[in-house]
Amino acid sequence: MPCHKIYLCETKCVKMRDCQKHQCRRKCCPGNCTPCDQNCGRTLGCRNHKCPSVCHRGSCYPCPETVDVKCNCGNTKVTVPCGRERTTRPPKCKEQCSRPPTCHHTSQEKHRCHFGPCPPCHQPCQKVLGKCGHLCPAPCHDQALIKQTGRHQPSGPWEQPSEPTFIQTALPCPPCQVPIPMECLGKHEVSPLPCHAVGPYSCKRVCGRTLDCQNHTCMKECHKVTETAACTGKTKCQAGPECLQCEEGCSKSRPVGCPHPCVLPCHPGECPPCVQMLRIKCHCKITPLFVECRKITTADVNEKNLLSCCKNQCPKELPCGHRCKEMCHPGECPFNCNQKVKLRCPCKRIKKELQCNKVRENQISIECDETCKEMQRKASEIKEAEAKAALEEEKRKQQAELEAFENRLKGRRKKNRKRDEVAVELTLWQKYKYRLLPACAVVVCVFAWYIAWG
Repeated sequence: MPCHKIYLCETKCVKMRDCQKHQCRRKCCPGNCTPCDQNCGRTLGCRNHKCPSVCHRGSCYPCPETVDVKCNCGNTKVTVPCGRERTTRPPKCKEQCSRPPTCHHTSQEKHRCHFGPCPPCHQPCQKVLGKCGHLCPAPCHDQALIKQTGRHQPSGPWEQPSEPTFIQTALPCPPCQVPIPMECLGKHEVSPLPCHAVGPYSCKRVCGRTLDCQNHTCMKECHKVTETAACTGKTKCQAGPECLQCEEGCSKSRPVGCPHPCVLPCHPGECPPCVQMLRIKCHCKITPLFVECRKITTADVNEKNLLSCCKNQCPKELPCGHRCKEMCHPGECPFNCNQKVKLRCPCKRIKKELQCNKVRENQISIECDETCKEMQRKASEIKEAEAKAALEEEKRKQQAELEAFENRLKGRRKKNRKRDEVAVELTLWQKYKYRLLPACAVVVCVFAWYIAWG
């Protein structure tokens, strides 16, 4: 045994233990600090438990606990490590939802177990409508979501819009849409109308009933009519006191050639004969005539020719040059001119008066007699003698002119002969032949080159 007690001081060790979190805190520690014997106590990754191990370095081990993630009804579950239950989706449960219905139906539509509120009911409402007794066919509307609007108006564009809010409320049944066959006011058609809109209605067509004039129909929109007579498919429906009254003029077609409208308002039956005066021109286009319109429109061809005759002589000129002797008439003038014309023989000595049409047809001609022939022969002899005398006179003048010309020509030759004897003049070629030869050669070459390349 030692003879004396080991001296220990009261100073506590401040060195960190191997966990690097706690100090040694042992009195008068020689330097070999003991391992840390405290619990770790750090919160694990699951955020639910703390580390149960002895204090240590580094990360803690995962949480050893497990958690069950269940469906809404609790019949289906899945086991996951602690901490995973926040990110793990609940398992899909195959059981049917057992919640009671929140609408007026006795049972819900079948659907599987789920979290949150049940889906909206899509079953037909089937409530009895009060006015008509039909069943409401609309989907269930006991718990409809209605968006609330206008609760808070933003102060400006800098203010963020608030999230829309919805309230759950029961809506009334919509109007009944069961089709009910109804006849329109004018009895044009039978159309199915919704039950809530059943009542007198207009089909928007034109009334179409025959007015009293029997020519036009009522143009009012489909309206109620008090029946005055039975209306069948074979006969047109007659207009009633509620229909329009015809205020148009008569629009019936007029007779051919009548330019005047009917003086009566729109009426049934035929129009009265037109008694207005019609101004027409006669056949010769000179005299205007005034005739009642009905006489012109009802007349045949012969009567129209008589009405258009002015009773005056025709002013047209025949091909022979004489005026037509007929009274005012239509068409071409008859070619039977009886006007007396004078006809002469070829020599104009014999003259006779004959009818124009016979002369034009070459039925009559006047020939010259012996006296005419004798006069023609004498006249021809006189003309031949005059022509012969004129020819001889012409020859004599030409001979005199020829002799005078020859005499003048002889005098010029004598003067020229004397001049030639005095001086012999050189020609142009003799004077300039040495200059003209090169120029001619150049011209010939240029012309040949132009012909070859032109």
